[in-house]
Amino acid sequence: MRHLPFYGRWLRFLMTEPGIGAGVESFRIDPDHVDPDNQSVNAENAARRDMLLGWMRTQLTERPDLIEKVTPDYPALGKRVLQDNGSWFDCLKRSNVDLVRERIERIEPEGIRTTDGTLHRVDAICFATGFRHNDFLAFDMRGRGGVSLREQWGDEPSAYLGITVPNFPNLFLCYGPGTNLAHSAGLFFHSEYQTMHAMDAIHKVLASGARAIEVQQEVYDRYTAELVEQISTLVWAHPSIQHSHYKNRDGKVYTLSPWPMDQYWEMTREVDPADYKIEPEPRP
Repeated sequence: MRHLPFYGRWLRFLMTEPGIGAGVESFRIDPDHVDPDNQSVNAENAARRDMLLGWMRTQLTERPDLIEKVTPDYPALGKRVLQDNGSWFDCLKRSNVDLVRERIERIEPEGIRTTDGTLHRVDAICFATGFRHNDFLAFDMRGRGGVSLREQWGDEPSAYLGITVPNFPNLFLCYGPGTNLAHSAGLFFHSEYQTMHAMDAIHKVLASGARAIEVQQEVYDRYTAELVEQISTLVWAHPSIQHSHYKNRDGKVYTLSPWPMDQYWEMTREVDPADYKIEPEPRP
């Protein structure tokens, strides 16, 4: 990459094009697809399920009692996929390891009691309770009239293109709501598109001698409604998935992007002034 001109760009293309070109159709819920076990949402997804479950079973041939415990009860790829080279299964097969799938009822001084009444005595507890995807803000921000962004979002964070929010002029987000990727290539591309969109907006403000830019409320509302509608047709919003850090308390997904990478690039590559309110600099 250091000595061969343009090789770095070519390597980046080779590493990312398959994901970009794949789009999101393989994650689309097919209403005519039948799977009694709710482990797939379309024919291609079923093929992936068979491949993944087949590999898992080969790792547990000597421990068939574990196969049912580790088999997901939701469609393939419906939650974040953790890649295992076999070391996790090797750990589960150890004689001093027991995989417990029962829900926890409470924690007692002696250990953990599950809903089947069993007390599991422990010396230490490691909490691994998942991400809080909908809590985007490490700190709150105040917009027009002192409105709180945390309160405005509540449990349904959203932004136009994942970048701008009504009531918050001149605020631009990278990796904002609805731009996390569980498909396509990578977040680097999204971040680049978001930065370019923000820079274009800032340029339009400065070039026109204005002082502020803010997305139109109706543009924001229309975009958010379309995003929720589109994400509801994809595997991550499948109703069989009861618990997922992608979903909020109402089972809706506001964190993931439903757009193929090339479509999102088209959506963000140029600012449409009609989508925004550009405020002129007040006269002295």
